Amino acid sequence: MKRFMTLVWLEHRRNWMWSLPLLGSLLFWAWGIKQVLIMDVAERLAIRSGLLLAAAVIGAVVLAIMVGRIRSETRNGQYQVLLMTPPSGYAHIGARFAYAAAIGFAYYIAIGFMFWWILELAGLHLDARSLFDLILFTPFYALNITVLPMLAYVLLLMVFISAFRISGSGWIPGLTMLLASPFAYSWLGEGIVKVAYTLPGWKLFVNAPAAIIERFGQIDPEIGTEINTAIYAGAPIEPLLIMIGLTIVLLVVTGRIWQEVEA
Repeated sequence: MKRFMTLVWLEHRRNWMWSLPLLGSLLFWAWGIKQVLIMDVAERLAIRSGLLLAAAVIGAVVLAIMVGRIRSETRNGQYQVLLMTPPSGYAHIGARFAYAAAIGFAYYIAIGFMFWWILELAGLHLDARSLFDLILFTPFYALNITVLPMLAYVLLLMVFISAFRISGSGWIPGLTMLLASPFAYSWLGEGIVKVAYTLPGWKLFVNAPAAIIERFGQIDPEIGTEINTAIYAGAPIEPLLIMIGLTIVLLVVTGRIWQEVEA
């Protein structure tokens, strides 16, 4: 455990110039939100929500770049020198992933708080359960079905290129993986859609419609029916379980490749 924490500390030393500015960028997004002064409340809320969604996408890209730097950072064996003996491939990959995941959770939970903030600015007051769903469950769910599998895949891609490079630049195996990715994503998506809602969904924002009606009055019956249907169905659990399992598999494969190369 001490060795693993040393690796995590090394990840922080090497990546703080990416992680701290990423977290600090939330101040910029907060400033941008305050600049949206359109009179119509619904339009103002929509624009501010769009800004936070942009922040979420940019954050995912920054995290992917951060973990993808593993190839250049480990090329000269700095970690082995600092630890005196070569670390386990699984520990090395696990530390890299754990640090990025921790930064990601902090970043997206903060975005959840900012969503609550813009809802309050719009006069939408959520109850305690809906607030919990917005700040904690939604970031947890979104990270595990999108960002964390992507980070694990980026780690596998970079380690694969380093381990099995056919040319000096390693572009051939990397290009092969990238070209195969859309087919893999399509196959995975189709499989998830087929099994979705086999298990009971996780109900979110159950009391949100009441807050919307309280703020904006009665909404269109068709829209209200769609909202109630979505809330009743809940968030499907199957994508969450599948993507967590996929993330673990990708990390194990990446750690094994690293182990074989270092051995």
